[in-house]
Amino acid sequence: MTARNRIKELDRALRFARANLSPDVTAQRLSILINVYFNEGLSQRELLAHLESTSITALSRNLADLSALTTKKTPGPALLESRVDPLNLRVRSVFLTRKGHAFMKRWLDVISGRP
Repeated sequence: MTARNRIKELDRALRFARANLSPDVTAQRLSILINVYFNEGLSQRELLAHLESTSITALSRNLADLSALTTKKTPGPALLESRVDPLNLRVRSVFLTRKGHAFMKRWLDVISGRP
């Protein structure tokens, strides 16, 4: 696959996310969703290890903005939720919600060319 085709696919994937979630969905937020999809249940610190060029502050902000209540305390898309680890109450693990799983399934179908 050529670089040009990859860029077109990435553009299509980002456009789909913006059309189905919010016009302000960034590539970083999409990357976080993808990483949570493939690594559900990781702590925020563990998730950070899977993301390049992302600070813990940016990760926390983006996780909140993909949750039911954004950093601005307004309703969010409710794609992610964090749960307290019962063995260590200071650790929060990140999971997709049902809505998050449904979105990721549709998104993966779109980027793989399935209807």
